[in-house]
Amino acid sequence: MAKKTPISGFRIDPEIWEKFRKKYRNASQVLREWIIKDLEEGEREGKERKVKSGDWITLKENLDSCLQVVGDIGRGKTYTIKELIRNDKEHIYIVFDSHREYDFLPRVEIISPEIKQSSRVEMPKEVSASRGLFPVYVNQILSRKWPDNFVFVIEEAHRYKEEVKLLLSESRKFAKIIAVNQEPLVNYTPIVRIV
Repeated sequence: MAKKTPISGFRIDPEIWEKFRKKYRNASQVLREWIIKDLEEGEREGKERKVKSGDWITLKENLDSCLQVVGDIGRGKTYTIKELIRNDKEHIYIVFDSHREYDFLPRVEIISPEIKQSSRVEMPKEVSASRGLFPVYVNQILSRKWPDNFVFVIEEAHRYKEEVKLLLSESRKFAKIIAVNQEPLVNYTPIVRIV
């Protein structure tokens, strides 16, 4: 455990400090959490790249191993991924499709390195069923080194939050991952925000 260093030279009016302490029972813990959150957001901002909807070229340029594509609802995250898949002939994309938005891709049930074209895995529409099935695919992804031209796209990544975090941290050794979500799930992989 790291040694904690007290804040020195920190000045605040005693009355304000007392109000703060009354409002927040453990004021030092609250301050610590705010400081950590602020620092993490600052680090994440440095890793975030903002692009316009449909800018598939920037996605392809940032596809070294793992990537998070984020943005508000209706900003064009899925549209941009579709443009990437349609235009990038160098990679084979395997999309975990929760809302049947990739119907232009052939459907596969089993993922394997023998797949020769971009495809989709139709995830169950029922969230709990989808959550139950996804760990099986995570195990398959993490069980082998995939060809360098394979990219796994996880739509609705928040549904599988813990599994996607595992993939983003471990998959660099195994496969390329694109996690699509409204907000980033981790702060240690590049982030492309669709604006």
